[in-house]
Amino acid sequence: MLEILKMQPLIKDIHLSDTNVMCFTLSQIPAQAIDYGHSLCISVVFTDKKMISHSLIHYISLMLVALEDMQDFALQLRGDYWWLWHQYTLDERKNTDNEWQELSIIFERIYAVIQIFNSLVATMNTSKTRLLNQHKIDVSRIVP
Repeated sequence: MLEILKMQPLIKDIHLSDTNVMCFTLSQIPAQAIDYGHSLCISVVFTDKKMISHSLIHYISLMLVALEDMQDFALQLRGDYWWLWHQYTLDERKNTDNEWQELSIIFERIYAVIQIFNSLVATMNTSKTRLLNQHKIDVSRIVP
């Protein structure tokens, strides 16, 4: 699996942290892959837990479950960060070139999902700030 990861254009700085765990960066985002032999679980740092509300995480989780194309994805809170996980089932009947191409598409898809979620977080945080600012009371105008 290490050889296939090294061939991916979006992946840099690969190192083994355990016998079946590879850490790397996916377009400058910390990530890791765990090789279980029959499948590969890929995780990417999604966002700092302080940057996202519980309700938005709930919304994203429901979206992952509801959309058929997203059912191989999941969110996990680990430490101070939310991680986006994707499970990829390996097919022994495929040759290395086909596996490489399929993984390349998956890494691009994971990166796209992260970008979409980050824009959603930024939009929701901006909307929340705008709403809070609209309802702010100017204390200097209050006459006793």
